[in-house]
Amino acid sequence: MPQRILQTVKKASYQIGLWLLLVGSYVQAGDVLVTVDGIQASGRVHAALVSAEQKRWPEQPLRQQYSDNAQLQLSDVPPGRYAIELYQDSNGNGQLDQGRRGIPLEPVGFSANPALLNGKPTPRDSLFEHGSADTQLHIRLQSPKAKR
Repeated sequence: MPQRILQTVKKASYQIGLWLLLVGSYVQAGDVLVTVDGIQASGRVHAALVSAEQKRWPEQPLRQQYSDNAQLQLSDVPPGRYAIELYQDSNGNGQLDQGRRGIPLEPVGFSANPALLNGKPTPRDSLFEHGSADTQLHIRLQSPKAKR
């Protein structure tokens, strides 16, 4: 009888340990650390984190963050596929200013630093993979073309 109890206890502790290992791997969430290149002299940098599975940039991102310097930290982001859109609010009005055709009038950038020749990239064009550890990104702001 004691042998059977010992086997039951070992089996139960093994199952609990396995369960904790699996649950723990899903619960862990690392930070996304962003270094921004190309910051202009003044203006707060705004970041919007979205799921890279979106076809368009949604009105309401998963997270928003801003910084007065070249470093941004999005804390406790669960593992997944994401995209980040950045802009520098040069005039301090709290929004990305755009021309009549929707062309940004302030510096913008996207994760994966896609080319902007064909307009605003999709979240899929800007995707990055984030695991349970911290992810470091370098995003380059691109200034709007000067009017001639």
